[in-house]
Amino acid sequence: MNVAVVTGSQTCLPRELVEELDITVLPYTLVLDGREYLDGVDMTPEEFYRLLPALNGRYGTSSISPGLFLETFQKLSRRYRGILVITISSSMSGVYNNARLAAESFRDVPVMVLDSGTAALAQGLVVLRAAKAAKAGASLEECYRVAAEAASRVRLLAYISTFEYLRKSGRVKAVAALAADALSIKPVFAFREGKVDLVGRRRSAERARELIAELVLGYWDENERKPLELAVFHASSPSEADDLAKRIISRVPVAGEVIFSEFTPVMGIHTGPGVVGAAFLPS
Repeated sequence: MNVAVVTGSQTCLPRELVEELDITVLPYTLVLDGREYLDGVDMTPEEFYRLLPALNGRYGTSSISPGLFLETFQKLSRRYRGILVITISSSMSGVYNNARLAAESFRDVPVMVLDSGTAALAQGLVVLRAAKAAKAGASLEECYRVAAEAASRVRLLAYISTFEYLRKSGRVKAVAALAADALSIKPVFAFREGKVDLVGRRRSAERARELIAELVLGYWDENERKPLELAVFHASSPSEADDLAKRIISRVPVAGEVIFSEFTPVMGIHTGPGVVGAAFLPS
């Protein structure tokens, strides 16, 4: 392989795929009760979601620093002729700017940085496309084009089960969060091109999953009816994720195996448990 592919831990990519495709995953930092943990390294998602209710809001995250990017570039430059960094949407984090700053100051091998415009396993699908191209011998520029094309077409849909953690993080108003929780409303969101849009509200998680499956069907119908690469993720809700996958598979053809993954703590810290969603991309 001539090209190294680098991304952040919030892509939620399963470890076996990371190892198979030689993807470099850099961890975000979780700050829990004054202690720092490396996301995906020092704490598993299962451990995190068990601990989260007892934290009483004493938590936060910090981004991947330019220094860590530079250190990583230096190590990778001994093995690769080029480096491609694929980041979470710049609308959600400063990671893209940090990676770009590091890339501009690094001279040993060429480094290109792509803002995926998305997050979680939607970003993960973009990373997988680029990593497969790199493994097949594509150049740095070719890998970038493959990733950019995938980023323009990938979609992510998800619902949250509680507003409590979004309220604590300041992302929704307290009154709205309490009202929504009292009514058991499950909002369904779409995330693409750096924007989060509310696409529906349902009064149960089951109805929210049904809506997501119908929206995936609509996307498939509008995009040449090609089989979809499908990834399903959850935050401490494996049975609900399995149910969502079955609903989608019953409606559209899927290319290859469905990827299942648990929402990484650096994402779940803002949403809490109960998040279920799907990322998909025409094959």
